[in-house]
Amino acid sequence: LPKWTDKPVPALDEEMLAELAAEPAVIEEEKAALNWGTADVLYKSEAIDSFGQKYLLGVFENKEDAKKAFVAWNKEYETAREDMKDEMQQWGKQAQAMMDADVDAQERIQKALEEARR
Repeated sequence: LPKWTDKPVPALDEEMLAELAAEPAVIEEEKAALNWGTADVLYKSEAIDSFGQKYLLGVFENKEDAKKAFVAWNKEYETAREDMKDEMQQWGKQAQAMMDADVDAQERIQKALEEARR
């Protein structure tokens, strides 16, 4: 902490040390959930989207769980991709309808194209 502040850090008092001593260093529920220190082999499940962005889906104790995580992610990704495609089509239709409704703009564009051809 002194690295980021100009003030020296006060020493911990006895009450704070007693509270910290009462806290267990390893919580048994969390210890069972973390397999990094206990498993012999771990499998990392990663996904890379079409833009090259990498996603860590998890670290698993067996290949089946890693594959399940990827399949679930891929299903969600494909669904989102289809939704985005539909949204883009709707947006394109709206933009085309706005352009079709603006007759003055169409005439200006036609006039500019004719002048460019000359």
